[in-house]
Amino acid sequence: MRANQHTFFACSAPPCPNGKLHLGHIGGVYLLADVFVRYHRMVGNAAYHVTGADEHGTYTLVKARKLGRPVDDVAHMHIEEILQCLRSVDIEPDVFVRTSSEDHKDRSLAIYDQLRASGYVELRDGEQLYCGTCEEFAADSLAVGECPACNAPTDSNLCEDCGSALQHNLLRNPIHTTCGQSLILRPIRQVHFELEKFAPGLDHAIEASGWPESIKRKELDWLRSKLMALPMSRHFDRGVTLNSPVEVAGQTLMTWFEGLWCYETGIERLCKQNGADLDDTMRNASTRLVFFMGQDNRFYYTIGVTASLFSRGYAIPYNHAIQDFYKLEGAKFSTSRDHAVWADEVAADIDTNVLRYYLASIAKPFGANDNDFLIEGLLQTAARIRAFETALRKYAGCNETLTADELTVEQNHNVKRYSEAVQDLRVWDAMDAIDAFFDVASFSRADTSVSAAEVSVFLSLLNPVTPMLAARYGAFFFGAGWRPGLDGGTIRPSTGLRKPVDFPLFSDPIPEAFIEAYERRFRQVRPNS
Repeated sequence: MRANQHTFFACSAPPCPNGKLHLGHIGGVYLLADVFVRYHRMVGNAAYHVTGADEHGTYTLVKARKLGRPVDDVAHMHIEEILQCLRSVDIEPDVFVRTSSEDHKDRSLAIYDQLRASGYVELRDGEQLYCGTCEEFAADSLAVGECPACNAPTDSNLCEDCGSALQHNLLRNPIHTTCGQSLILRPIRQVHFELEKFAPGLDHAIEASGWPESIKRKELDWLRSKLMALPMSRHFDRGVTLNSPVEVAGQTLMTWFEGLWCYETGIERLCKQNGADLDDTMRNASTRLVFFMGQDNRFYYTIGVTASLFSRGYAIPYNHAIQDFYKLEGAKFSTSRDHAVWADEVAADIDTNVLRYYLASIAKPFGANDNDFLIEGLLQTAARIRAFETALRKYAGCNETLTADELTVEQNHNVKRYSEAVQDLRVWDAMDAIDAFFDVASFSRADTSVSAAEVSVFLSLLNPVTPMLAARYGAFFFGAGWRPGLDGGTIRPSTGLRKPVDFPLFSDPIPEAFIEAYERRFRQVRPNS
């Protein structure tokens, strides 16, 4: 192992298994984690993609009730769909944790016991919404109403519009999703995570972190002006069941803790596979946790998960990739309004490399409000990759004509810019660096002298984003032993007879039928438009 090698665990937010993944899910979370992991493996670090399925959220239960099917069957069905959507865009997590698994329940209870033993979990009086008609407590999406902070429609746990964590007694006009009747508050005893006890140290750790300033400032503002204990348990049948203290025996851990803790279950599995100890790994100075999520997960990852690490003596997350909700033709992706395109269905018509490249290029950060999926952007990306391929194919198979020239100063600058951008989770900036590298490359012009180094490095820049394309062209230029790397000085031209490219373009034109169907569905004439 190199002295400066790190181990990265890229942990993407576990989806709730109540449907397939649309392109907003893919582009905003799972693709970025995949690109990050592929980059770090390319430069010599150990890197793993850890995610799972949050099976104990109420969304799956609501879906099962609508379908009239057992909830576990519905969860399994949608988990298979989720995995297929990921595979359709060449994303294969190293670990996929189902939160219904026994090792996850054990790991969640172990974390809970550690927090409780340290004095950070205490019993408090609380309130939970209750339906007198159905004679059951409501949780999460089983209770809907209006956010007290921004007045947006929300469920009883977290407002997707403003990111506020909601207490049940603050939700306005609460309604039971199951029967549509008004909900009332009932007093309960529940366990709370006592953040106040270590808030100053957590404040300092976040202040000293390399998190994006916009995220850092929001979380520090909450710690300094809105700090409160966070409820951890509730009356709900599905989940990780608590046995102690006796007053809350039978309650389950809230999924905003237990569900998100699937990252630690995943790391524990990897440790066992590699013959390592979980605690040693989590305390190792070379270990880096990086979380990838949409904006609706922001509060509980940057506060809840971070606090559960810090309070146990572990380093806080190295960084967070937080994305605004992706938009589709100017409006938020929405499954309820059928305003979405599904990853596996689109990948059946459009090459995965084109799709990944476009989604990565519009993955702007939280607060930018600039990640709109448009058919024109997809067409432009296909044309851009066609330009890449056309330039490469002009020289493919004639390695004896490639020179041993090293990269220029400008090319090295773009490689450095690319590396810094990926490491800082600014993937959109890394995409700009790829474009800039290509635009000045000799093989993109009519030069007769083309450097082997710049061809290899260009393909290596593409590798995390378009891995299939990079691998095929890399093998064609340099043989089956080619491996992506950003050190152009190690690449030398190889000898060999000229031969034609023997595989089709990755950038075939997007089918007219797809474009027409897309425009009919998402660009119908609107009133006053």
